[in-house]
Amino acid sequence: MSETQGLPEASGEPTARIERKGQGCLAIVEVTVPGPAEEVWESVATGPGYRRWFVEAELEPRVGGSLVTHHGDFGDSEGTITAWDPPHRYAYVEPDWMGDGTPVPDWTTEITLEPVPDDGPPATLVRLTSGVATEAEAWGEDIEGTLPGWRSALRLLTEFHAHFAGRDTAQALVMREVPAGHRLTVLLGLDGAVVGQQATAGAEAGGQNLAVTGTVIEASGGPAGEGPTQQDSVVLRVSEGTAGAAGAAPGVYEFGTMQYGESRMSVVRGYLHVPSGADLPAAEAARTAERDWSTVLDALLA
Repeated sequence: MSETQGLPEASGEPTARIERKGQGCLAIVEVTVPGPAEEVWESVATGPGYRRWFVEAELEPRVGGSLVTHHGDFGDSEGTITAWDPPHRYAYVEPDWMGDGTPVPDWTTEITLEPVPDDGPPATLVRLTSGVATEAEAWGEDIEGTLPGWRSALRLLTEFHAHFAGRDTAQALVMREVPAGHRLTVLLGLDGAVVGQQATAGAEAGGQNLAVTGTVIEASGGPAGEGPTQQDSVVLRVSEGTAGAAGAAPGVYEFGTMQYGESRMSVVRGYLHVPSGADLPAAEAARTAERDWSTVLDALLA
């Protein structure tokens, strides 16, 4: 018997669900991304492409190759590629995903790309399936906990190809452990942000005001947080010409707080998508953002 737990579907948004079948438990996320499969493949199946929508990573493009993803203070995740068919499909397995010697079933992830058959501009259906084939009773909650993150990641993939395709990308990441009840969205003035409207994340630190203004593309959580990780976050798209964008590189900025085991972490992540040849290259813009937001988080926690 199959049990499917769905999340609300919105037009143009990723669809996400948990599927349980026998002893298996899978997170399944789908989204239609602008552009042909060959361009989308570069984003989902290369190390530099991963930083456009997920995390920093290294990927060996072959069966038996390694895939390592870097999650800041949460550590690294290591996998082995088990299928490789560009630009249509690849899969990888993570056998030791608990990382502390705990016996666990293999965690397998597959990404497939299918051209969307219509007469409009080229588009690609991306389907991500991730979870375990056995021991769902023991580990199903862990898989369910990844669903909001995968949904957000594929939304960011669409954002890149819809608004920033062809640009250089660098990531800025700042993480701090925080006390229970801490809500970064409130401290930055983002509480009550509404998807589709403008919002500003701002704070004063070191005698300077730091502000990032953009269009809200995701708002989740609230005081109780969302899902097993109790995530509370707001994501902004900052484009050239956006009010307040002069103080921030164009791209997508995430501000939030989440529970990870016994630790509660506040996170600022910037996916900075900068035109080639810009006065401030993407990598330099990312280092500047990390320095500025590190100062802000340290001041808020002082």
